[in-house]
Amino acid sequence: MKILDNYLFQKRAQQYLGETFRKHHFVNYDKAKTILLLFESDSFEKNESIHKIISQLQQDGKKVAAWGFIDKKKVSASILPEFRILHQKQTDFFQKPLPSFLNELESLQFDLLIDLSIKPVVTLEYIAMYANALFKTGSRKNDLPVFDFMLDVDRQKASVADAPDAENTIDETYLFNQIIFYLKSIQTTD
Repeated sequence: MKILDNYLFQKRAQQYLGETFRKHHFVNYDKAKTILLLFESDSFEKNESIHKIISQLQQDGKKVAAWGFIDKKKVSASILPEFRILHQKQTDFFQKPLPSFLNELESLQFDLLIDLSIKPVVTLEYIAMYANALFKTGSRKNDLPVFDFMLDVDRQKASVADAPDAENTIDETYLFNQIIFYLKSIQTTD
């Protein structure tokens, strides 16, 4: 079923991206005031690493909204405007978020979108595609031009597997730190 969901997403994304104009430009970390984080929720919905990341961003003066997804029929975490976890009943048969969520998402504007999911999660890929963000970043999951800046975590996984120390694991914290490093390092003249 996941193969069919992914295939349908690829087809819908190609059509949407081909027909929809998106205003985008590079936003470095200092200039980003509003950030949308996307993440795959852990099974207990604690998401401690995500909460630490949100806290770090807020300490830097950023306004953060975090949208996650869990492959369950129900969630126990409360839904807030700035933090929510979508579940299966909030998506259609092919894992696309229901129109009410997409309409809400399209009404919001962000400077920066950071997708912290490591593996492909179709629901989060839809959210990344429909979100209004000037600059979108995440890990490479396919060849669609959804993101403006991508990290290739498959290559990183291979180099981490060869490393002797077990501390070098690829998770959302690692991905976040790498993305922020590049966003702080790249300097533009605009």
